[in-house]
Amino acid sequence: MAGKGTRMAKYYEGPKQLLPVAGKPVVHYLLDSLPSEITELIFIVGGPHEDRIREHFASGEYSGRPIMFIRQDEQLGLPHAFGMAKDAVKDRWFGSVADDIFDPIAIQKLVQEDMAILSSRVPNPEQFGVLVTNEEGYLERAVEKPKEFVSDLVWTGAMVMDRSFFETKTELSGRGEYETPDVWTKLVKEQGKKIKVITSAYWFPVNDKPQLEAAEAKVKELGLA
Repeated sequence: MAGKGTRMAKYYEGPKQLLPVAGKPVVHYLLDSLPSEITELIFIVGGPHEDRIREHFASGEYSGRPIMFIRQDEQLGLPHAFGMAKDAVKDRWFGSVADDIFDPIAIQKLVQEDMAILSSRVPNPEQFGVLVTNEEGYLERAVEKPKEFVSDLVWTGAMVMDRSFFETKTELSGRGEYETPDVWTKLVKEQGKKIKVITSAYWFPVNDKPQLEAAEAKVKELGLA
């Protein structure tokens, strides 16, 4: 939950994770879809909206799950953000961005795997981390925002990993961030890890006003609001 949320700043003043989608803060869609296997919550916070997020969850729990806050001082990409929690995580963990809406059934399938990533098919894969799988549905390679077509299957921002994710070191990319696909590639190619790719029936990212409007229409259509 760290970051500035600059793309929505013209329309909404505050943390994007608390942006109302059909009257419900977007992060609540994710939290309400978590299966029972997830028993504790760790919120990575930082940036200009940290206090608002802490205030919103001031009770210290959500639906009976205790919340721990960990601060990310520098925004150096998602692997860096998830890595802030390495001392608080014992073994397998579910990690996700907090401003997207996923299919709960797909999340349930995700947590049944030892290691897995949640995917979706999109018409504009060049804007995402693209996934290439083998015939059994396991990850072969991942490419961050490829300039040439590789696949239309992309990462949604949710995954289940073990502690090897934290221990795998990569270099900063040209964007000045650590890239999640680089970590997966090392896990698969150098450590022989098997990472299952689960495809979500739906995925509604909420990064700008058109996406917000589309998400609101879809959650109403699906009866999620």
